[in-house]
Amino acid sequence: MRIDPSDFTRLGTNPGEKNVGRGSSTDFVDTLKEALAATNEKLKESDRAAVDLVQGKSANIHETMITMQKADITLRLLISATNKLVDGYKQLMQLR
Repeated sequence: MRIDPSDFTRLGTNPGEKNVGRGSSTDFVDTLKEALAATNEKLKESDRAAVDLVQGKSANIHETMITMQKADITLRLLISATNKLVDGYKQLMQLR
């Protein structure tokens, strides 16, 4: 099994790129959509692996557990990022 150093989509921007105007907000929204899609795909993959294990199509419990843990970590990261965004929004609203 090959484990990549990072299975998460890249959430930063390149320091050399200059985003001006509407492009920066669109890029942020696109980045969030990509993170949601990647998380959803990991969760679906985890579900498929678990069903395959239960049905006897796959006998490798280690691969199934690794897939499930990757999905769990990705989901926790997404939830944490969402909570931070909501907290930041609340702080901005308090400044008004």
